Amino acid sequence: MSAKAPGRGEPGKGSADRFKAERLALGKIQVHFEFQQALMHKIRLQAAAENLSYADYVRKLVGLPYAKIQRPRISLSFGSEDLALLAGRYGETDANPKTLKRRVMAEISERLESPDPRSVQAWRGSSGSLVPSR
Repeated sequence: MSAKAPGRGEPGKGSADRFKAERLALGKIQVHFEFQQALMHKIRLQAAAENLSYADYVRKLVGLPYAKIQRPRISLSFGSEDLALLAGRYGETDANPKTLKRRVMAEISERLESPDPRSVQAWRGSSGSLVPSR
C-alpha cells in the first residue's frame, strides 16, 4: 500500500493549510461603497500619494489592517477592436498585443514624464480626457 503525498487528501503537513485561504475568504463579505464624486477624487489622490489601493486607503482610514501595494500596475482590457485601433494609431501592420503594450507604455511615459506641463494639456479633448489633439 503506497502512502499519498501530503496535501492530496491525506492528513499531514500541508493539508491543514491547503484550503486555509479559501476558508478565510468564505467568511468574508464584499461591500461596495458609492461616495460622492469629489470625495472619491480625494480618496484616489490620497491613496496614490500613500501608494495604497483605494480599498486599502479606506481600510486604513477606518483603522483596519491594510497592505502597501507591492507592484503597482494598471490593468487594461483590449478587445479585438481596441487592438485594431491601436495598431492603426501606431502604424503597426499587425495587432500584436505585446507590441501594442510597449507602444502604449512608451506613449504614456513620454506624455506624463515631460517636464512641460502643457504637453499633457495639449492632449486634453473637449471632455477633459486625454486624447490626441491633431
